[in-house]
Amino acid sequence: MSAGWIVLAEGNRLRWGGDLRRHYLLGPFARIVRAQLAPRWTGEFLRAELARAQPGRPRLASVELLDRDTLDLARQATSPVVVDFHDEPMAHFAALGHPIGPERESELRALAASNLEAFRFVIAQSREFVSLVGLDPARTIVAPSGTDTQMIVPGPWPATPVVGVVSGASPGRGIETLVESCRLLVPAVPRLRLRLVLAGTTEAGNVYLEGLKSSLAGETWITVETVPYRQLAATLADIAVLVIPHPANPYWDAVLPIKMFDYMAAGRPIVSTPRLATAALLQRHGAGLIAAGEGPADLAEPIGRLLADEGLSRRLGVAARRAAETTYDWNVIGRRLAEDILRREEPLRWLRRRVSVIRTRVLR
Repeated sequence: MSAGWIVLAEGNRLRWGGDLRRHYLLGPFARIVRAQLAPRWTGEFLRAELARAQPGRPRLASVELLDRDTLDLARQATSPVVVDFHDEPMAHFAALGHPIGPERESELRALAASNLEAFRFVIAQSREFVSLVGLDPARTIVAPSGTDTQMIVPGPWPATPVVGVVSGASPGRGIETLVESCRLLVPAVPRLRLRLVLAGTTEAGNVYLEGLKSSLAGETWITVETVPYRQLAATLADIAVLVIPHPANPYWDAVLPIKMFDYMAAGRPIVSTPRLATAALLQRHGAGLIAAGEGPADLAEPIGRLLADEGLSRRLGVAARRAAETTYDWNVIGRRLAEDILRREEPLRWLRRRVSVIRTRVLR
């Protein structure tokens, strides 16, 4: 008899993008293989799951890279199957302009290399990310991030022209460019409001956030705020156009911002700078407009177009919501990922599931 699966995940700490992916991604897989989701990926929780496991060597799935001690335990006591590699910290830090010392860079590279060596398969958020990191396509399962379409739902269309962004708080994300683009629009849209929904995820981010608030204090049409995830739906419903203003950078070309999928679930049109993975997804689903470049005037043009054409905005918003429900809901993504993992790791179990599904459809 198989010793089953151990699935290391995130509990109910839903603060920002990484938390959400870790919380939701492997939930459907755990239900399918009848594994309990461990709420963290540390040695403490792995040991607790091993104590509860059936005799034998359980298979292991993790939503995050494991630290050295936890990975050693995983190698000794489990069969490490799949790990989610959803971020590349060196490229991320470089995109944000955060210097990283050689010692820390060496530690991070060693952490990634040891996990990629230990686990048979790796999950990545996009094909562009696979290329950026240099992952082996034969060992990689692409699973984008998603949204909870039961929690994030469309609200009534806003009565006033409101532009918004939901983002981590730091330079290098295009926040200042968005502010300047909206300043360009104010003469033509005098009732315009800009909502900057930002989270300081690091000490440097918190310092940046306070500085940004101070610099914008005199412009009362701009609000800078932090909103808990469980209250995000109401905030998004107040916004007519949602923006992804990332500047040109190989990292931003490769990643799919998690908040984009919440934007889609909210049923609002999206304006993005021409970042490769993001632009391709929005164009594929007809969910937004892509700016011609990264400058303030480039962003202002599609934002202004949507503010002036409610019919177009609503059509794009409907398409965005449809894509969120049918393709990017976490349950849809998670079930598809679960099938991919089982097909590779437990083909007989996967085949039995497919036969069962086909039989059920035929008998209906």
